[in-house]
Amino acid sequence: MHFAVLGPVEVRGDRGPCEPAFPMSRQVLSLLLVHANQMVPMDSLVEELWGENPPKLARKTVQTHIYHLRKALRNGGGGGARVETEPRGYRIRLEPAQLDLWRFQELCAQGRNALRAGRAEEAAEASRAALTLWRGPAFSGTAVGPLLSAQRARMEDLRMSALEQRIEAERKLGRHRELLSELKGLVLDHPLNEVLTGELMRAAVRSGHRQTALDAYRRLRAAMVEQLGLEPSAEIRELHQGVLEDALVPEPRSAPQTVEASRLSVGLAGSVAPAELPPLTADFTGRRGELARVVAAAGPGGPEAGDTAAVRVVVVMGGVGAGKTATVVQAAHRMRSRYPDGQLFATLHRPDGSAVSPREALTSLLLSSGHPGQWLPEGVEDLARLYRSWTSQRRMLVVLDDAYCPQQARPLLPSSPGCAVLITSRWRLEGLPGAVTRVPLAGLPREEAVALLGKVAGEERIAREQQEAAELARLYGGLPLALRALGERLAARADLSVGSLLRRARREEERLRLLQGPQSDFLARLGQAHLRLPEPERELLALLCRLPGPVREAELSSAMERSGLCAGDLGHLVESLSSSHFLELRECGEDPAHAVPDLVRLALCRSLRVRETEATPPAPGPGPTDLRMPPVLAGVSR
Repeated sequence: MHFAVLGPVEVRGDRGPCEPAFPMSRQVLSLLLVHANQMVPMDSLVEELWGENPPKLARKTVQTHIYHLRKALRNGGGGGARVETEPRGYRIRLEPAQLDLWRFQELCAQGRNALRAGRAEEAAEASRAALTLWRGPAFSGTAVGPLLSAQRARMEDLRMSALEQRIEAERKLGRHRELLSELKGLVLDHPLNEVLTGELMRAAVRSGHRQTALDAYRRLRAAMVEQLGLEPSAEIRELHQGVLEDALVPEPRSAPQTVEASRLSVGLAGSVAPAELPPLTADFTGRRGELARVVAAAGPGGPEAGDTAAVRVVVVMGGVGAGKTATVVQAAHRMRSRYPDGQLFATLHRPDGSAVSPREALTSLLLSSGHPGQWLPEGVEDLARLYRSWTSQRRMLVVLDDAYCPQQARPLLPSSPGCAVLITSRWRLEGLPGAVTRVPLAGLPREEAVALLGKVAGEERIAREQQEAAELARLYGGLPLALRALGERLAARADLSVGSLLRRARREEERLRLLQGPQSDFLARLGQAHLRLPEPERELLALLCRLPGPVREAELSSAMERSGLCAGDLGHLVESLSSSHFLELRECGEDPAHAVPDLVRLALCRSLRVRETEATPPAPGPGPTDLRMPPVLAGVSR
């Protein structure tokens, strides 16, 4: 039996098509399919079908639609029931080859790995095959509620990423003229997409059409300034300058690797010295103490690591926007001379925020080390053994960015005590082997926060309004990601004063709005981080966002009972939210109280307010869209 959601929802069994006849039954099927092999709570199904105003017999109606769905699957000859009843919801069981979405993601990963390994032809073919699976907008022909709307937006982002990947691969094959016409149409459809505009500019220049490239940049800049009040990114500006100066060098065509060359590269894998560290951030400010701790712990014979035969591991922890990646990259560049066998860098999340599997990460690391892809084993343990063998006699620095859990990071640790690993994460990552040091990151102190604003917006400008700048930094918790977004906004508008920005930021409804824009992904990162939380933690987080002010544990336990949550799990849930930096302790009389950090609370409450005030299902937005609010809190306001 085959299921398809990349277009009209289709189910084909041994006896032919067998989609449910009722529209709501197809809607239930769609939500189950995008969470295939996972339990979908009854509350989610009710929310998808009726939003905030479910009928009294909503659960009974959902059960009826599940019955119709099971009947349709049986009639299609699917070989038995596939929809399972769980204590709190339902689960549809699928095999790996049965869902077109999974096949699409598999082909995208193949193309991405091939592109990283320099196999552009293979990358283009895999990406092209992935895109042919799309038959129209996801779930077209089926009504969609708030949850499916969010999934549709996520899947469209994945489709655009696959398209950009295919274009990059074909550009590296030298097919500039073939791409030119297609890119012109894509840029018209997506006038604010900097990636597509950049590809059009490259293809135009290398096809001998410099004016087309200049016109493309002019249209992008005009659209961004008019609609967003922002300039194009530094990368696009540099590309534009290269076009003006006729400085773009021709790109060599990729050549297929011969068997002899593959064998040679295996033999030379030991001599490959990868240097994958991202470039330093020009406006990096402060963090002297934290950097010193990272360098001391990761360096050979460091005082915190001790004189040990174990691999040195440093986990830099912090909430969204704390500058974990920038800090680790800064430290890694300071230490690179200590690791002559190379520096590896792996991003452990995909563009949609989901976690990269250990298998995919190991494959990427081994490809970077010079191992040809066609000779790599399939299993995670086999890949990990090959990786440990390759690193066993080397002195390497490995940077793992945004690790989700110890199980994801553990297979990526090298075996040699001459290696060091720097990991960024929102979690503590308990249970990692090796000599582990943890370095927490909070917001920048006042002086460093103001200095960062000055580096981005202009030091003289910030010096004239230093008190206002300090107050602005305090409102945003000193988070570097937020401060850079504010600095970029100031830099883009000479007429905008720090004081006027501060007056807007003092209003809670405006504070987050000032962070929105293509140069800032704070809201997107926050939404992705929240979606990684287990469902009980998300429900408690929703409750905390709505309770007025910091709350003691006794008050929180009482609110959980009134809202229908299991108060017996309170200690575990609070510990989990605290370790992921969604919760902090605040002084409140004699007893400590729990509170959600202000920016986190504002972002999540913003999502809740949108869903409460809109009668129709909301359009997908940059913030989290699936945070459910317990009904008992409907009348509570902060």
